[in-house]
Amino acid sequence: MKNVLFLSSWYPSRVHTTLGNFVRYHALAASKYNSINVLYIVADDNVKDYEIKYFQDHELKTTIVYFKRGIFKYLNYFVAFTKGFHFVKEKNKLKFDIVHMNIMHPGIWQALYLKWRYKIPYVVSENWHGFQDLAKYNLSFLEMKLIKIGIRFSSVISPVSKQLKNCMINANYQAKYQIIPNVVDTDKFHIGELDTNKNNFTFLHVSTLDDSIKNVSGIIDAFEKIKHKNMVLKIIGDGPVDWIIKKVSTLKTKNTVIVESEKTHDQIAEEMQKADVFVLFSNIENLPLVLIESISSGTPFIATKVGGIPELFNNELGRLVDAGSIDQLLSEMNFMVKNPDFFNPSRIRSFAIKNYSNEEVGKKFNDLYIENCN
Repeated sequence: MKNVLFLSSWYPSRVHTTLGNFVRYHALAASKYNSINVLYIVADDNVKDYEIKYFQDHELKTTIVYFKRGIFKYLNYFVAFTKGFHFVKEKNKLKFDIVHMNIMHPGIWQALYLKWRYKIPYVVSENWHGFQDLAKYNLSFLEMKLIKIGIRFSSVISPVSKQLKNCMINANYQAKYQIIPNVVDTDKFHIGELDTNKNNFTFLHVSTLDDSIKNVSGIIDAFEKIKHKNMVLKIIGDGPVDWIIKKVSTLKTKNTVIVESEKTHDQIAEEMQKADVFVLFSNIENLPLVLIESISSGTPFIATKVGGIPELFNNELGRLVDAGSIDQLLSEMNFMVKNPDFFNPSRIRSFAIKNYSNEEVGKKFNDLYIENCN
């Protein structure tokens, strides 16, 4: 068992309760076989200077440092990190075997600092879709340089999909790559009990509701054209919903659209179990966690052929459409309604257990740590 310091550019905190939740799930998977200490630094201008919060999250020993940005925000960011690192070291009285950095930008400097100052090797898990086209993000010269240096000095870069790996290679980021996918709690996301009294057919969409990425408006447009009765489209997300509610109010359909704000992970699991089909009509993706959660729940999906989605697809799981094609999406939604028993929930779920469970992904991280410790 290795002592692992888990760092991340994104992680759930009181500032943003769902940001980087997939990183936390990776940490929980890794904790199946190793001792994981999470350290996350986040700006919170409501604090006076610095505030350190420590708590036990299942098997994760978690430390979050909140800091006030102020005039010298970058210096304060660095000070917050060093305070957090020394707090974790002293509290647990241990020496770290390896650092596991998550999301290269903007926090990779933390792993670099620990490698240069304390000679601790680091691996990086990468999930950011920005690597598909960095030019869109107008990163500064220093930010681009840090990414390049961070990749150069890493022991391994671990993208969540083959497509993301290829994007990084095509951007001339040379490294040792090892793909480790997102993970799902298969105990929480499972097949629900059959509701024999149900008289409607439900399409579910869960996301950040960023329309430029998730194309929620496209899902609504396709749903409006469905001629079948007793149809429900449920949209859930942690982003702004006012624009969706406004759009829904103009629809000329007798079917129902339900829009709900952020829900807990347990509540999302319940929604997945109750849904007939999960819909993800994204313009850009990596390996979306919600799709894996749908599979674990035995719920078939309709998704776009973008990012790493085709890598997890087979004909027993759902249907694929071209990004932006309302006609294709409508056709597949109609297919699902007409063929409610076409997909086998148990076969769908078995795919998730085999490929994305805590045990499987945790073993991959365990092997990664063993191979790359000093």
